Amino acid sequence: MSVDYKLCNVLLSDGTRSDEYPDLYVKSRMRPYVQGEGAVALSDPGFAAYDFATYFNSFCYAKWIKYTTIDNVHLRIVAQGSFEVVLTAYQNTQAKPRRVVLDKKSFCFEKGYGTADLEYPACDAVLVSFEILTCGPTNIQEAYYYASVDQSQIRPVELAVAMTTIGKESYVIANVGQFKEQVLGCDEPVAKHLTVHVIDNGRTLDAASLEGERVLVHPNPNVGGSGGFTRGMIEALEQDPEPTHVLLMDDDVEVSSESIKRTYNMLSLMRDEYQNAFISGAMLSLERKDEFYEDMGYVTRMGVYRPAKEPRADDDRYCIGDLEDVVHLEVVEPHNTNCYAAWWYCCIPLPVIKDKGLPLPLFIRGDDVEYGNRAADHIITMNGICIWHMTFALKFRAAMERYQTVRNCLIAQAVSGVYPGVDFLTSAYVNFSLDLKTFNYDAAELGIMAIEDFLKGPEYLKHVNSEDLFKLVMSKNETLVPIDQIDDPQVRDADFNPALLYAEQERSLPTKVFDFVTFNGQRGPKRLARGGLGVIPYDGWFYPPNEIRGKDRLLAVTSDGTQGILRKKDRERFKELLKRYNAAMKSLDVRRDEINQQWAAAREELTSLEFWKWYLADQQK
Repeated sequence: MSVDYKLCNVLLSDGTRSDEYPDLYVKSRMRPYVQGEGAVALSDPGFAAYDFATYFNSFCYAKWIKYTTIDNVHLRIVAQGSFEVVLTAYQNTQAKPRRVVLDKKSFCFEKGYGTADLEYPACDAVLVSFEILTCGPTNIQEAYYYASVDQSQIRPVELAVAMTTIGKESYVIANVGQFKEQVLGCDEPVAKHLTVHVIDNGRTLDAASLEGERVLVHPNPNVGGSGGFTRGMIEALEQDPEPTHVLLMDDDVEVSSESIKRTYNMLSLMRDEYQNAFISGAMLSLERKDEFYEDMGYVTRMGVYRPAKEPRADDDRYCIGDLEDVVHLEVVEPHNTNCYAAWWYCCIPLPVIKDKGLPLPLFIRGDDVEYGNRAADHIITMNGICIWHMTFALKFRAAMERYQTVRNCLIAQAVSGVYPGVDFLTSAYVNFSLDLKTFNYDAAELGIMAIEDFLKGPEYLKHVNSEDLFKLVMSKNETLVPIDQIDDPQVRDADFNPALLYAEQERSLPTKVFDFVTFNGQRGPKRLARGGLGVIPYDGWFYPPNEIRGKDRLLAVTSDGTQGILRKKDRERFKELLKRYNAAMKSLDVRRDEINQQWAAAREELTSLEFWKWYLADQQK
């Protein structure tokens, strides 16, 4: 029996986002506006053109044909008025995307709402879309892409959302409210096959007011993101009805309910060869909602996390308000090894969880990276499946970058055998040296602690109170203050341009030798250091050798130049930390095989349901 199965809704309105960033939805000189009963008025009166070839309203024809069983695509528009529909397709080229007109058809529904149905001819396009040319007042009640499929093609899908939160009540309440109203309350199949699990690591939510049919709140000890998402997986494993997929989602995000619907619809029609694939939602900027950051990541050979889809030359970020970028993002196929799907929006098939086990208890940072490398055999991304998240790395946090990342990557590599060939220790040493040279001694100590704690083996990780440990490492983050509040005459007189602090600095061979041997004048005769104040970026990644050489104080400033911290050279602290680092590395060299074997032997236990139930209970004591 053949049925019309909805694939994607055309978003005529998406709250304030479609008002503030209309180019993500429809491009026109006329602004559509919502009127009564949910209809959207396109033009009243007159003639106007509306182009729906946008990030949210174009249809990724190439990927739907590849990943699902559909072999046809239709467009349905329920509207009132006189208008022409132009079916379009966009092919990738070395230059701009090539627009192809596939069909045109006129409609006249003057006496009431009518249904315009059009079928896209088979094509080799990346995206297909449509344009509406109005011939007078025109209202649209709804529009969507659908396929005619045999009912036997439709897979049974039960979707469980696991959202981990700690102290982000406003985001969680808004997202749960949206799920209740727009997903659980809609008339589409997903409404009866979605359960939302909110994992409350802070135990601050008013569960009674938030819970409802298919919405559950689970108080949890603060075991970080990995513990919260694992608790969500466990709740999904034990819910009735048992889900087919678990969708992990951050708490501090905005999400369009349409992303959930498209994920569900794609899962319902997935080809057998992709039934164990992860679906990874893109991270868009919460501050600038047309800015694309990542929909898949990878680990470089030097142990750095990077987006798998890097912007093209001279572009800082992809702009999804630009159709050229939208097409490019759907075309590019990353060939990086060590790829992963981040857990701000990651849909995982339940059979994969049962087969590959649960995440590692890493608290935060790198848990999704390890799991994606261990468990995902394919990662699917697609336009319109996304969240908006506050931009990362606005402020450097040594506890994350120097401790959590280093320790967790070493553990993941030893336990799971992921990231083959990646050299985390060289990367850690580069950062350790940079911290010493820029007098960020607490950050350097965190790098040492990461190696020392890795050497303690899995028994330490199993029994340490993760929240207390996290508080300890977080206490070593520097506290930035407004620069005008730093009581120092040289700081008050400092003359600098924050943007110019990132300029590349040339060095001669003698200065390179001096910098390497003396660690910026901290090793060797004291007379080598002439003193004075240097001004450097705060971010913890940029090395400004000429600005720091010989100085005994450094003002580290944020990228906007408004905040900073004054650091002072401490030769005794330097000697202590370098000695401790060398001791840790010597111990690692001697014990490398032994400690790696210990971690590897603990894999089955650390990723088991039995361990995690014990661990969550133990962390609550």
